[in-house]
Amino acid sequence: MNLMFAGSEATPFCKTGGLADVLGSLPYELAKRGHNVSLVLPKHQVVKQKFASEMEHLGQRTIKMHDKEEYVGFQMLKHQGVTVYFIDNEYYFGYRENLYGDFDDGERYAYFSQAIVHLIEYLGKSIDILHLNDWQTGLVPHIIKHHTKKTIRSIKTLFTIHNIAYQGQFDKGLFPYLNVPYSNDLEHDNLINFLKTGVATATHLSTVSKSYAEEIQYAYFGYGLEALLTSRKDDLDGILNGIDYDNFSPKTDDQIDTKYSLRNYLKGKQANKEALQNMFHLPNKDIPLYGIVSRLTDQKGLNLLSEIIEPYLENDQIQLIVLGSGDQDLELYFEYLRHKFPENVGIYIGYSDRIARFIYSGSDFFIMPSKYEPCGLSQLISLAYGTLPLVRKTGGLKDSIEPYNKYTGEGNGFAFQNFDTYDLKHAIDESLEAFHNEKIFRALRRRAMQEDFSWNKSAGEYETLYKKIIKK
Repeated sequence: MNLMFAGSEATPFCKTGGLADVLGSLPYELAKRGHNVSLVLPKHQVVKQKFASEMEHLGQRTIKMHDKEEYVGFQMLKHQGVTVYFIDNEYYFGYRENLYGDFDDGERYAYFSQAIVHLIEYLGKSIDILHLNDWQTGLVPHIIKHHTKKTIRSIKTLFTIHNIAYQGQFDKGLFPYLNVPYSNDLEHDNLINFLKTGVATATHLSTVSKSYAEEIQYAYFGYGLEALLTSRKDDLDGILNGIDYDNFSPKTDDQIDTKYSLRNYLKGKQANKEALQNMFHLPNKDIPLYGIVSRLTDQKGLNLLSEIIEPYLENDQIQLIVLGSGDQDLELYFEYLRHKFPENVGIYIGYSDRIARFIYSGSDFFIMPSKYEPCGLSQLISLAYGTLPLVRKTGGLKDSIEPYNKYTGEGNGFAFQNFDTYDLKHAIDESLEAFHNEKIFRALRRRAMQEDFSWNKSAGEYETLYKKIIKK
């Protein structure tokens, strides 16, 4: 198949969040499976600084943006079997330090959406599936739907929602810059809404887990678009993201203290636990160590944890290590915990890949009590390192973590249903009970390390979905 991906960020070129990991993995996995795969990105300042010397200039055009004509350059490089195209415009991308957050983000990504379609016209190649990602590409299906050329209108589009909370909402004064015919599909709550446009006009929709695809059809998760998503439920699929085991494997990870595999995981886990405790100046106690790598926000459920965690620390039942930054009140709370329980709490405000890997490899349990989680990556990494996730049953957490059943022995972690302190406390108590049963704890760790959440598995599901869309 001829597959073209488009989005605002992708590793190794530019990254602010999980979208970059997806677009830095899925296209390459599909290319390995024999497909002709390309990827379209803005030529952000960070991309220009790192990769400009490797790019080939293909050509250029102009794009009408309200009352002005804007230059668009098409540049290209080959990367690991994928043809990567860059949309070149200094004003919108090259001079900007930030990928998002500027006063004219609506205009910038309206331009990017127009430029994607201009690139397709310029290349003159047939595309079986144009796979679009998040609000920054939400206008593209609408542009295609109303295009004057039949060859463009016939392109099948898949629009993937990675997080419905981010919709690209802008004042209606932006409309003249969109350079598209007016339609109700462009508006929601009296604002231009890029994500809504993509949801309304793409050939097919997907999101990053089956459970999240169901959840966003309800008001609690849908952020105002639940009725539209429900009306398109027959065109909506959920496919869980994968992880790159070349990058996240205790067998090959040079950043952790001691490498290990299924053959020597008990020694390896213990060595890494002691190294993690030493890193945070905690005594090497033989009590369970719970790790967190997260944005410190209420959405991540850390307000729930703050309401129940102190008795466990006070009674010397657990140790807790936290890596992250976010809401000031939560940052201050975890600092308070460290001062109150210096032998049982470690915290690093900020982010460090090395410390994150120490936490993945050295913790006994990894806590993710999220209010909602479209897919989640940390629980999948934790499994690979034999660290048992403790999660709330939502989105991708629900789809990837099977709660331990003490009657059958099944499961690969711990989970709770209701977003409340009672259920979270019950899950922590269950994990403590399992930790103190050596036979059960060993079996759970071993099972966790045997799980397969590779991108190869996800790519196979996307192949099946693409074939279904092509037949529409």
